[in-house]
Amino acid sequence: MQIEVELSPVVSVDELLELARIVDDAGVGRLGISDVALFRDSLQLQALCAAATRNVRIGSLVTNPYVRHPAIVAAALGTLNEVSKGRAFLGIGVGAGLSGIGIEQPRPARLLEEFLTAVRELLSGGDVNLDGPTYRIKGARLQAEIAGAVPVVIGTRSRLVSRLAGRMADAVVVGTRELTETALLRYRDWVAEGAVSAGRDPAEVDVAPRVTICVSHEGEQARRSVALYAAHYLSLGGAEQSLLPASEFERISSLASQATGWYFEPDVSYPAELDSLVGPEIVGRFAIAGTPAECLPKLEALRDMGFRSVSMNVAAVRRPGGSMYEGLRETLEGLVKIVPQVHAL
Repeated sequence: MQIEVELSPVVSVDELLELARIVDDAGVGRLGISDVALFRDSLQLQALCAAATRNVRIGSLVTNPYVRHPAIVAAALGTLNEVSKGRAFLGIGVGAGLSGIGIEQPRPARLLEEFLTAVRELLSGGDVNLDGPTYRIKGARLQAEIAGAVPVVIGTRSRLVSRLAGRMADAVVVGTRELTETALLRYRDWVAEGAVSAGRDPAEVDVAPRVTICVSHEGEQARRSVALYAAHYLSLGGAEQSLLPASEFERISSLASQATGWYFEPDVSYPAELDSLVGPEIVGRFAIAGTPAECLPKLEALRDMGFRSVSMNVAAVRRPGGSMYEGLRETLEGLVKIVPQVHAL
């Protein structure tokens, strides 16, 4: 089983580079940097991470076609590929945090297809002429020295984009949120539908479940650290999909909505009652959290479902007085202990 790690830009640049080195030394296959509006810029961080590492592939998880023009992304990818000596990948999806800056996200599957077509043609190095509904490119040519294909990874939670990924992507990160076999295999079926419609073998497209992971030598501390993550994911699923009594679901959703920011931000706060309501069973449905020994069987379960890759969104171990960097490093150091065993699955 291959591992992808996603780091959110919630620590200083120097701290993020140190975390990237840990990921690289661990033998992880891909390192993705979250692209979130108003946070440290993902494209700049990717180039810095590429210069600070030797082996891991570098890209965004994920950028989007609503704030990034395909010509700008193609040039950024060519530059990243030069800096990394051929280790760049394009992670693309619908995007996160855009509504807060007044950007709507209509027709994502159609726009993503148009965007990917433009980026790929530009990276091919020839003259590009496209007259699409959104992008109009006339006689554009990427600088020859940075032209060259890069792998495409699509991140998605929808059927339409999953089918698009089956047609156009090298890999797919499926953000089902709930780590159940029913939910995960549904995404794989959607990707396969798209691949077959394009005359591709579905086995050509690597499908990786996206999991939130938090690892500590204190398993209970790791589980408490992702209570807000689990509550947020539970709320997004809706009451009709919850296995909880309606009153309990509504209480958890209400408390999660009182959080002061994104669930992954360093200074986010939320009502303490949430920690007692979100127990190990709920955490286990939406995250992988615990000691290294406790996390490994959950990764084995993904392997048993037929997945040969997993995308890990790294959550910090939260401790009173501890920094976000220290918490993220603790998770990564715990993860490093089981990377060889995961690779051997």
